[in-house]
Amino acid sequence: MDGLILVLTVLAGCLMPVQPAVNAVTAKLMSSPYLASFFSFLTGTLTLGIVCLALRLPWPDGKIVAGLPWWAWTAGPMGAFFVTITILAVPRLGTMSVMALLIAGQMAMSLVMDHFGWMGIPAQPISVWRILGAILLFTGVILIRKF
Repeated sequence: MDGLILVLTVLAGCLMPVQPAVNAVTAKLMSSPYLASFFSFLTGTLTLGIVCLALRLPWPDGKIVAGLPWWAWTAGPMGAFFVTITILAVPRLGTMSVMALLIAGQMAMSLVMDHFGWMGIPAQPISVWRILGAILLFTGVILIRKF
């Protein structure tokens, strides 16, 4: 099962630069990055709805939904921000630069989240090697943007 998860994770990574490019074309045709983002989420929501129905997942009890921590409700707006920013950025910066900047941001936040063990993630203190890895990644972003 771990092998399948690894392959699917690589596939998801391969789709990361494709999604903003598709959304950018949609934004151009619709003359609005916000409408393109909306339709991206609409089709994603419909797809997940079909998956949930196909898997016959029970709808969560209202008490469970009401008991979610406040920050659980920020995932949707974060996704909307992410998708909309990539729609705006890809035509201006190019797919490679946008992906490099996103990965750099992911690495920086991951270092902080791991260090403090936020949201139930096992704490992994920042080390010299982790910082060096982040510095090398940021250097890569600079090289990608420059050349």
